[in-house]
Amino acid sequence: MAWYIQNMENGKLGHNIKNLRKQKGWTQMDIADKIGCTQGIITAYENNLKQPSVDKIALLANVFGVSTDELLGQSEFKSAAQPKNPKLWKKFEVLQHLPQQDKRMVFKMIDGLVAQRH
Repeated sequence: MAWYIQNMENGKLGHNIKNLRKQKGWTQMDIADKIGCTQGIITAYENNLKQPSVDKIALLANVFGVSTDELLGQSEFKSAAQPKNPKLWKKFEVLQHLPQQDKRMVFKMIDGLVAQRH
């Protein structure tokens, strides 16, 4: 339990929730719907104003597809989310630094290509 309290104090959990949510392209409301709470609760979690219960931590980990240890910052996130192609992964990392308008354009192009192939 000490590690749980330590993670609340150093802000890792809130930081990880926010980063994972953004990586998935989800809103706070999306997460709230998935774990059965309000958007305000998710805001409080992300800003370390409120501590999620152990049950909510388990739900959040499940929704994000990570372990509770990963969510709490006790271990590094698994690389399962990374594509097997390092060159492709590098390009996605570069995309993070583009202006929002350019990101939207890239996403539309990817969506269009995927739609053509399916």
